Amino acid sequence: MLRKLLMPKLGLTMTEGQVAEWMVAVGAPFKLDGGLFVVETDKVATEVSAEADGVLTKIIVETGQTVPVGEVIAYWQDTTEAGAAEDMEPEPEAVDGAVDPMLPIPSAVQASTVASSRAVAPAAGNTMRVPVTPLARRLAQQLAVDLATVTGSGPRKRIKAADVRNAAAATPAVATQAAAVAQSIAPVKGVVDPGIRSKPTSVQAAMARRLTAVKQEVPHFYLAVEAQVSSLLKLRSEINALNGAVRLTLNHFVVAAIGRALHDLPEMNRLWSNGDIVSFTSTDVGVAVTTERGLLVPVVRDVGRVSLIEVARRAQSQVERARSGALTSDDMAGGAITVSNAGMFNVKFMTPIINPGQAMILGVGSISQVFRPDAEGRPALRDEMGLVLAADHRILDGVAGLSFLNRIVAYLEHPIKLLVGD
Repeated sequence: MLRKLLMPKLGLTMTEGQVAEWMVAVGAPFKLDGGLFVVETDKVATEVSAEADGVLTKIIVETGQTVPVGEVIAYWQDTTEAGAAEDMEPEPEAVDGAVDPMLPIPSAVQASTVASSRAVAPAAGNTMRVPVTPLARRLAQQLAVDLATVTGSGPRKRIKAADVRNAAAATPAVATQAAAVAQSIAPVKGVVDPGIRSKPTSVQAAMARRLTAVKQEVPHFYLAVEAQVSSLLKLRSEINALNGAVRLTLNHFVVAAIGRALHDLPEMNRLWSNGDIVSFTSTDVGVAVTTERGLLVPVVRDVGRVSLIEVARRAQSQVERARSGALTSDDMAGGAITVSNAGMFNVKFMTPIINPGQAMILGVGSISQVFRPDAEGRPALRDEMGLVLAADHRILDGVAGLSFLNRIVAYLEHPIKLLVGD
């Protein structure tokens, strides 16, 4: 029986996806749960597998193309007995016809995450698939490095950019070629350097589109404060000195404080979506994480109802999954707010852009030491951290935003309250 293979919807906010890789050639058979293709969105790359045995008969959407959710991307022949007994799909001559927009996404498609890793196309007679990051793949193409000869140092032997560079340096011919390429593009004195153009990855392009749309369509307003975190730093040092399984970071305190503030002020735990107000009961907080693929925002679930140590465990797990390429689309869905911490880069204040699909983002700056007058008016040395809250004015006003931000500051300045759950 001939069936349609549609672009799946892998998350609540997903509207389109890019076919990053076809794992099966036209005419080739595949098995139940076998990988068919890889979909890449602005958040994650996901391997889509088959629910039944079959044969891929025609590819409509080639690698690198981006199409809306629900659009036909290929046709396949169901070779199972159950499939043969079902109602017949349109005959092959209808393959190039118009797509019925009312057709649901078939249950024959299941998604399993491969995160940012991609598979190298197997050589003849070789059925092994080597996981490789998109950056490493592009670098291998530029340096003419055969990925089949590279040993990966990442999780599950995944090939990273550093592995490709090391392989290139160890291969004289490749190193010579790289040097020649660098020499050929070296600027000539007195000549204007036109620069080197390159196409963004699908993640970069999608993120650029979405952040541009958010900045243009969402009426941002900003509130900036400084939190006195001397007590927080002292408590963090004392807890970490106990050599527990989880070492606390400043970000763990910030995430916990945001979660508690959402729990205390549930009217802040909502967002504007297509003319409706969406309210959440779970105190979820997104955490911006820099990875090889770019900036990813995994969501840490219900942090406002657990202890600080449990917040740290959940946050650490999500950060590790983001950096190892193990995130799913569900890991990055939901929540009204994200925290973006740039404190390690020596910045006093950071004014961020709201993450698409949310209502707020908290920019966290560096800690600086300043003298402030104490209760008797004498100068006292304090540790202060700059915070900037960006909020959607369609759902929040200045008074509500300040109430929320000041509640976060109160938890950071009295962090002992974060040690116990609800």
